[in-house]
Amino acid sequence: MFQDFIIHINNGATLAELSDELKKVVAAVRQTGKAGSLTLAINVSLAAKGSDRVLMVKSEVKSKAPQPDRGVTVFYATDDNLLVRNDPQQLPLPLRVVPVDAPRELREVNLNG
Repeated sequence: MFQDFIIHINNGATLAELSDELKKVVAAVRQTGKAGSLTLAINVSLAAKGSDRVLMVKSEVKSKAPQPDRGVTVFYATDDNLLVRNDPQQLPLPLRVVPVDAPRELREVNLNG
């Protein structure tokens, strides 16, 4: 009986939505290795007071696909409470570009003796 009932909710739109959401949850579970869930809520109410023969059925589909872990970024706080990527307490290294006149010849080294 339930399978016949669920096919008719919203002319099949709820069943289609459930199928689509289930695929998304399964894909995310396979990708992340974390658990997910799919929930169908069915609310039933009387269409009119005093009549118990006509009912209104409302459905709600909720899915919770697991999310992949997000990376973190390291920042440093300045005295003015700004976030910067380089440590303001560390002195900069005196780097410079070293010019190369000509490419050097590569040699093969025999390590076996």
